[in-house]
Amino acid sequence: MLRCCALIAAGTAEALTTLTARRRIRATARRRIALSAAKDDGATLPGATYEVLHEDDDILVVDKGAGLLFVPGRQPHKHDSLISRVRSTRGDAVGVAHRLDRDTSGICVLAKTKAALRALSIQFQDRQVNKTYVGAVAGVPAAEGVIDGAIGKILTPEGYNRVALLSEAEGGRAATTAYRVLETAEHSALLELAPRTGRAHQLRVHLASIGHPLLGDALHGGAAHERLCLHSARLAFAHPAT
Repeated sequence: MLRCCALIAAGTAEALTTLTARRRIRATARRRIALSAAKDDGATLPGATYEVLHEDDDILVVDKGAGLLFVPGRQPHKHDSLISRVRSTRGDAVGVAHRLDRDTSGICVLAKTKAALRALSIQFQDRQVNKTYVGAVAGVPAAEGVIDGAIGKILTPEGYNRVALLSEAEGGRAATTAYRVLETAEHSALLELAPRTGRAHQLRVHLASIGHPLLGDALHGGAAHERLCLHSARLAFAHPAT
């Protein structure tokens, strides 16, 4: 087994090289993965936690553990989350400018003032924040490339909303992901991932669409693993106070 999942689980995986993608891949609906998975109540998983990496008067930078909900849900069993935990110690002023999926680990930034929240929100909305992820996938894709494929929600036969490839005519929103292979094993690879748009489940859907789903991503056809092998390795943004 590739050591990438161990690196991701330990929160030590980093991608330091500027990515130059050479191969462009058009994701198509014909390569959609069946969207069925084991039942999950969506709550924070036992043992999930977080670590503060940086804090000042304006922002809080956190390394979120896999399995920790980012924001609380309406149902009582979904009240435990990163935001509810942070607000319990730092007050309700802590604001959310972006999110990570429950099962994705890694770096995220929170705002501690309204002014900081406005500044960060504008940067994320205008795609001024450079985001780098690392992820372990099934199989070994081409050395580097760019995946283009509009993304939207579909209704599964079970009656659930799921994110999938959809044409823009069907209501999908344009999405682009650049990737580069960092390390390979016989049946898996560690990728550096640079989403150029910020659609929900973008990385998971795009990688599955080219036949290389993330390990642990049962929802999109990934091989079984103790966790989703996806980690937010870096955020580059302008500090709200500058």
